Amino acid sequence: MINPNRSALNAAVRACAGASAADRQLDAIIASAVFPALTSLPALDTAVWRHEDGTRVRALRYSGSRAAATTLVPAGCWLEDGVSGIARVCGAEGEWDGIHSVGEIAICIAALKARINVDSFPA
Repeated sequence: MINPNRSALNAAVRACAGASAADRQLDAIIASAVFPALTSLPALDTAVWRHEDGTRVRALRYSGSRAAATTLVPAGCWLEDGVSGIARVCGAEGEWDGIHSVGEIAICIAALKARINVDSFPA
């Protein structure tokens, strides 16, 4: 089974590929693709949403933080770093590459591509 949120994940991959630098709008696109329920919450600011109980949800800085970007790697997969600007996510279902001049964004691309095709991770 392929991820039901495939179109949003594909859009996030395209947004990452077109980005020139880390950006909070990009982080919001990634977060919304990975956590589709965010799209039903009111946005308070770029990459910040409000729950019904008034608490806030803030997207991680996926495009600017290696630690945040690696959280996108699906369960059961792992990250293999290549040369600068190239990241590869590997798993039982295959391998997915991310290429970008910003290393964190390369990780995001590879991890999002893996999420499109891997069905063995929680949404």
